Amino acid sequence: MDAAPFRAVRYHPDVAGELATTTAPSYEEVERFAYASHRASSPYTVLELLSPASGFAAASDTFRRWLRTGVLLRDPQPAFYTYEEHELRGGVPAVQRGVLAAVGLAALDDPEDLLPHEGIDTDRAAARLARLEAVPLDVSPVFALMVGLHHDLRSLLDRAPRQPPVVAVTDEAGVDHRVWRVDEPADIATVREGLVGATAVIADGHHRYAAALAFRDRQRARRGLRPDAPWERTLVYLVDAHAYGPRILPIHRLVRGLDDRALRRLEADVAVTPQPGGPRDILAALEGIDGPAFGLWRQGRGAVLRPHTLDALRSRLPADMSDAWRDLDVALLEHGLLPPLTSPDRIETRSDLDAATADCASDPTAGLFLLRPVDADSVLDLARSGERMPAKATSFVPKPRTGLVMRDVDD
Repeated sequence: MDAAPFRAVRYHPDVAGELATTTAPSYEEVERFAYASHRASSPYTVLELLSPASGFAAASDTFRRWLRTGVLLRDPQPAFYTYEEHELRGGVPAVQRGVLAAVGLAALDDPEDLLPHEGIDTDRAAARLARLEAVPLDVSPVFALMVGLHHDLRSLLDRAPRQPPVVAVTDEAGVDHRVWRVDEPADIATVREGLVGATAVIADGHHRYAAALAFRDRQRARRGLRPDAPWERTLVYLVDAHAYGPRILPIHRLVRGLDDRALRRLEADVAVTPQPGGPRDILAALEGIDGPAFGLWRQGRGAVLRPHTLDALRSRLPADMSDAWRDLDVALLEHGLLPPLTSPDRIETRSDLDAATADCASDPTAGLFLLRPVDADSVLDLARSGERMPAKATSFVPKPRTGLVMRDVDD
């Protein structure tokens, strides 16, 4: 992996105010009420650079004005940055730790060391590109899991900090974010050399990466090929998948408009076993089952769903995919179980279980199909084999915070 230090762009707290109000959760995760709260939290919210009410031309003006007036500042020297996120997992303190770096871009269909695990929606990638053209700033890093770290780099990540963090904030979910600059020449060399042999899989940010590739290609066409140009790289948060990795959560499917015919069709494919309790009780029951299984929460009642015949569901899946891919619960649900029941426009992907449960309760025709999480090794193995999981199959948390550490793509 070709990783380089960079000059971070950060909020100046003495000018912009508290980082808790200027930065925001990952912008793909912001619910509409949280979005409204962040828009009102500060005149300098990073959302002004991502989804301005007046369009991207206004965002471009805002970005340049904030640089000119000191709302945003550039670090004087290039550096890597170690980034920690502290949270409670089941009541137990846990840390996610990694490195922020400017990583050389490689084509997603022929990756070298940064591998995709999901497909790309062209409309979403185009929207990211439009934003990047107007505001040439990596506002939020691509989030990647890495394996194969050199032991010197692992030792650097394990080392206790020698100075106070340059960024420290606790977010609205209670996650502590801490960032340290890595600028000693020997440490910079350790990071660069330690990442050369590493393999990384994109966990979150596929569309940002695709937009960075498209932006790079446009810059090459306009300015010529310059291997050292800043647009040849993008900002990536590289996390050790096993030592300091994230939680991997499933993304469930909320299906609206389920009628009696759809339910009869469902029972033709799966055995429906009532499960007492709520959606979390269903998920707990699924964890103890070997083989494919799904949950269903509908009209205040739960059930565990298991295929009558696995081959019947598998026959509806793409024939050119591997057995490992075709055995994924999410693939069987997305391609096998749901298509006979409903049309794609009635299926919503939902990562927030509580919000999805509340929405399901408010719609008597809705059913919430529940999935077990995919483990990290399965994600890594499929990515290495060149296969991509179904879209919206996984949610990696905690995510890096938007606007905390940014990178000017023209710098």
